[in-house]
Amino acid sequence: MVTSQLLDSIPAIRHGFGTAQALVPPALAPGWQARPVKRQVHGTRVAAIAAAQQEVGDADGFYTSVPGVPVSVITADCVPLLLARRDASQVAAVHAGWRGLYDGIIPAAVAALGAAGAPLVAAVGPTICAACYEVSAELAHDFAQRFGAAAVPAYRHLDLRAIAEQQLRAAGVTQIEHVGGCTCCLRDAGGAPVYRSYRRGDRGSQMHSGLYITPLKGEL
Repeated sequence: MVTSQLLDSIPAIRHGFGTAQALVPPALAPGWQARPVKRQVHGTRVAAIAAAQQEVGDADGFYTSVPGVPVSVITADCVPLLLARRDASQVAAVHAGWRGLYDGIIPAAVAALGAAGAPLVAAVGPTICAACYEVSAELAHDFAQRFGAAAVPAYRHLDLRAIAEQQLRAAGVTQIEHVGGCTCCLRDAGGAPVYRSYRRGDRGSQMHSGLYITPLKGEL
């Protein structure tokens, strides 16, 4: 299971990023049935989760202060972003592909969590790397115009991680960790892909990444 040291440093949070071998991280298993019912659409809607198995419709960001209810996203090459307050009072999961990044789902998620409370910690999970992510010249130009040269480190190649971090820092988040490596090119010791990747040609089940606030004894 892929985890973040930053998130691990918050005792009351459990989290994990999925892999090809474990699509649902084992850490999410205790409350997995309580997760929201949702449909990701590469948009910018960030939904507040107030109850177990809440039906939220179309959304790509989810946040909660309810212990025991996991918020999670499904990804294959897009950015899975997990956010938590240092005091474990709120957590969020965000699915950010190029459309969501371009349209601002990350600042929308940070704004939804609000300015009050303990500082936010951010973990950017397994994501396609810039070397593997070639796009059209027009799309690369649009990203360079909006996010600068760091977003397009080579001709027609987008760096989704760099764009995510730029947006996090612009929104005031300074505790940021990148984990997991590239979903497209990373292999294990035996040469098998570590993750699912649309760009590589994988279809079917995708990987889940998420987190939850651990409930106090007697709350479940």
